[in-house]
Formats: sequence, structure tokens, C-alpha cells
Amino acid sequence: MNNNVDIVITWVDGSDPNWLAEKKMYTKKSNNVRYRDWDNLVYIFRGIEQFMPWVHKIYFVTWGHLPKWLNIDNEKLVIVNHQDYIPEKYLPTFNSNVLDLNMFRIPGLSEQYINFNDDTFVIKPTKLEDFFYNGKPKDMACISPQPINRDMIMNIELNNMEIINDYFSINDIKRNKKKWLNFKMYGSYAIRTLIFMRFKTILGFFVPHIPISHLKSVVEELWEKEYVEYDKTCMHKFRTKEDINDWLSRSWQLATGNFEPRSKYFGTMCDASEIDLIKKILWKSKYKMLCINDSDKIDESSFKENKKLINGELNKLLPQKSSFEI
Repeated sequence: MNNNVDIVITWVDGSDPNWLAEKKMYTKKSNNVRYRDWDNLVYIFRGIEQFMPWVHKIYFVTWGHLPKWLNIDNEKLVIVNHQDYIPEKYLPTFNSNVLDLNMFRIPGLSEQYINFNDDTFVIKPTKLEDFFYNGKPKDMACISPQPINRDMIMNIELNNMEIINDYFSINDIKRNKKKWLNFKMYGSYAIRTLIFMRFKTILGFFVPHIPISHLKSVVEELWEKEYVEYDKTCMHKFRTKEDINDWLSRSWQLATGNFEPRSKYFGTMCDASEIDLIKKILWKSKYKMLCINDSDKIDESSFKENKKLINGELNKLLPQKSSFEI
């Protein structure tokens, strides 16, 4: 078996006038928070080169624009435009779910791949075995009910779980009890799973908001089984509450037991407004991955200051230019 592991990073330049003009053809709404640029993509590449040197290729997915500093001649880098892999009937798209759900179509992509977001940073050395072990994705398995509210992401996750419950029951989880009740890896999260194993329905899976280890064959299988749902989501130009996302294939891997347990201390997420917490995670924690999530808590008046503080800390951690920079 080919043991190569690739990374896929999706990125958009929300200030590109050509992209904005195309977007305006389909909506008059603007979402500055979703598309504003924190100018720290360079630290994602630095972190990957320094702390994930074992990665085979990085597939950089873009609408067509590129960062000015990017070295497109790097032998590990593959530039992918939307039209290179997404079926024409779904284009143009401004829906990140469409980008993610079609990743398995990227020409040359390995069976084992990791979906990175453009807000996730590698902050400590990693091994291939942190992401895949014996051909199986590494993950943290925990049953965790999803809250019922108007949040779009929570609604999407509920859509995912409806599909999971069409195929699986709590008995399928119990068949892999050793993986789910791994107190050494999950700590108190295993207690949460034990509590919710009493229900017949799978109420939801905890989502750690860090890069997801995927098997291309699993995504292909799900497209065959649930084509109608995948097609419906991909026809949406923008994210909607009716969508599914790539957490579905992750959930499928968990429900089938096609994974190996990973420590709860592998990665975490915090809000970009939490500067002190970001510093603590970067310098004083065990975590190897950090997602710094933008939010509407940060208004435009404080955005520049927060960006300066966060990027300053990232630059202290990763001061050396990578081979991905000109």
C-alpha cells in the first residue's frame, strides 16, 4: 500500500476585485468576517515544513489568485484551481463545503489526505502516525449531542448525523468499545461517551475543529450512497443550513470503527479574540495543532490590533522563511 499522505489547503483572497465581482453576481450580501485576510497563511506553510516534513504533497486550492510570496516552483506544491476538480455544474462556488466534498476528485491526490483549513497552524513536531496508523485515520472518538440552535454549523452537523443514523445505531459504536472508551487518550470525554451509549440513537460526535484525516475511498463510497445529498449541497452557491459537510465522512469513519484513537491533547481551537489563551497554547501547552477561529466578536476597529498580536506570536514561533516562500 502507498503510504503517502497529502495535505489539501483551501484559500480565498477575499479582497480580489475579480473574485468580488463574480461573487456579486450571485449575492448582494457581504460577510467581512468570513472572508477577511489575517495575513498569516505563510505561517501555515512554515509550520508544515518545520513540523510535518514527512508530508508528500501540498495541494493548494484557490479560485485562481495566489499569495504574492508563494513559491509556485516548490516541488511539494501543487496549485489547484476550482475548475481543475469540481464538476462544472457546481461552478462557480463560494461554498466551502463544495470545495471540501469534492477534494477526492483532485488529480493525483493520495488515498490518505488531510484537509487543512486556512486558520489552522502546526505548532509542534508531528509524525505521520499522528494522522494515520496502519492505513487508518487517527481521530478522537466521543459521543456528544449537538445543540439545537440557529447556528449554521450546528444545523449542518445535524444533517450529517441524520445520515449516520440511517446506516448505524449505538450497537455499531459498542462493537468498537475499546476505541471509544479509551480513557488514556480521551480522559473525561470517554465518560461522556459512556453516558450517551445508553441511547439507541447516535446523538452526535464531538468535533475538535482541527485538520481531518480522510480516506479518499470513504468519500467516494459516500458519494455513491448519498449522491442526492451531496449533489444538493454542491448546487448551493453559498453555505446553507441544508448542507452537509466533510465531517460526514469523518463521522462515517468513526461509526464504522475505521480509525485509531488519538489523544485529546493533539489539537485545539480558540477564538481570535482570546490573545492570552493563544499565547498559552503556543508556548505552554502539549497541543501540536491550533485552530485560531475568526469571529464577529472582533470588530473592524480591533481587527488590525488582534492581527498584529497574533501574527507577532506566530512569527516568534516560526521566524524562518520556508522553501514555499520566494
